[in-house]
Amino acid sequence: MPWCPKCKAEYREGFTECSTCHVPLVDTLPEKNEVPEREQFVLPDGMEKPIAVYTAQNRLEAETICDMLRDHDIVVIDRPAAFRQIQAYAGADARFGVEIVVDASQTAQARALIDEMNHDLAEQPMDEDALARLAEEQAMEMPEQPMEDNTSFKLLPVVAGIIVVALVLLYFVTN
Repeated sequence: MPWCPKCKAEYREGFTECSTCHVPLVDTLPEKNEVPEREQFVLPDGMEKPIAVYTAQNRLEAETICDMLRDHDIVVIDRPAAFRQIQAYAGADARFGVEIVVDASQTAQARALIDEMNHDLAEQPMDEDALARLAEEQAMEMPEQPMEDNTSFKLLPVVAGIIVVALVLLYFVTN
């Protein structure tokens, strides 16, 4: 009997595609502890046992810490803090923070470097000018992305006009 590898539905002979998932059916399902190839998480070279060493409050803090750790030859990746539960949802890092992950063999060194960086920042808080310069430097490093054509913004003047007309009519009707 054919099976859907995604939703695990069983089909009668003769069917070749899942009617719900629209994926090709397979003759047998993988074992429970066998992870399909496309769902396997590939670790970077030099990382065998990943350990989360820090949770940054936002993407900017995470990128700063990752860059600092890479400068010290530490293999690092980042992921949304609630990665296992909500990896499919967009914007997870903004709500739950960003985990900094290193190999187990480098956790002590990474934590010491992060603590040292946080201690230095606490002693010398950045003023608004320094933060603005830092944000400007990082913006210059990022490639320019074209603006998306968003139809809803094109309709904004029309909607605003309708609201104004409705308010004017409401004023005259009530007076």
